[in-house]
Amino acid sequence: MIDVAQISLGLGLSTCIGGLAYWRRSLTRSGWLGAVIVGTGTFGFGGWAWGLTLIAFFISSSILSHYKERIKEQRAAEKFSKGGRRDLVQALANGGLAALCALLYAFLGQPEWLLFAFIGLMATVTADTWATELGVLSPHQPRLITTGRVVEPGTSGGITILGQVHRPSAHC
Repeated sequence: MIDVAQISLGLGLSTCIGGLAYWRRSLTRSGWLGAVIVGTGTFGFGGWAWGLTLIAFFISSSILSHYKERIKEQRAAEKFSKGGRRDLVQALANGGLAALCALLYAFLGQPEWLLFAFIGLMATVTADTWATELGVLSPHQPRLITTGRVVEPGTSGGITILGQVHRPSAHC
């Protein structure tokens, strides 16, 4: 079921949150647009639980992005060259599928399996983001998950004990 008031509220909230994040230097201009697209879709078609889950991810990830930012830039300068600012591509990569799940959820009569898919997606992007933001601070060189070979900090697929310990799913 389509609720125009809920979609409008999602648009308003995501515009305000995205604007605040842009002002706080957590988003670029294009990232703000991505936040509006993802936030409007997720909240507008999923509802409060979906929207609040997205907000919790965004706030916690933004805080971690700015945590010890100078050290991250020193250890993985080229990989963290954007700093803590997320752009449109990053916003859509982290939230695009979640927004799509919300859209399908509304149009397909709110099947429970899409809610579970959304929860799984949000857990995955949260774990990935937190592990990246904290793992690069590890005093130990990361190792490639597939081969165990030592790689530079910030390399995709590189893992550290610190990054793994701080993954939300590691505590389950």
